[in-house]
Amino acid sequence: MSLVKKVHMIILMEPEKNFEESVEFYKNLGLNPKFHLKGKWAEFEKDGVLIGLAPTEQDLPERRTGVVMEVEDLKNKYEETKASFEFLGEPVEAIHGIMISIKDPGGNIFDLYQPTPEKVKDLARKAAEEGGCQGSCQDCEHAEDETCKDEKAE
Repeated sequence: MSLVKKVHMIILMEPEKNFEESVEFYKNLGLNPKFHLKGKWAEFEKDGVLIGLAPTEQDLPERRTGVVMEVEDLKNKYEETKASFEFLGEPVEAIHGIMISIKDPGGNIFDLYQPTPEKVKDLARKAAEEGGCQGSCQDCEHAEDETCKDEKAE
């Protein structure tokens, strides 16, 4: 039994001096404003996930939050918005997707991500063609393929 039902909210601390600038940043990023108490609290929503901004008197150094926000057509969105946002580098392609880190006005660093499931499926297919998967076959993308029948029978 899981104690946690779902992620309800992510709260980011924003230095007071950057608070209103950060509110505008998240609006411009495309999150839906839920409410905003000037200088005290701001809350946004995207697909059922709430993101809260809380001001702090502390001057916080840059920090990674571990937040990943999905974006469609990341490379084109990056080109369209790179003058408006502080990106840390350029989009990087990995087998699981395309990612780029971005920093908000308060120094929070998080990632924008475009999944590439077709590449993952291609990798699984190639692994099957080369003799199967590395781990448990039930966890593979090709678990229903012929390549796994012998392993499942054992």
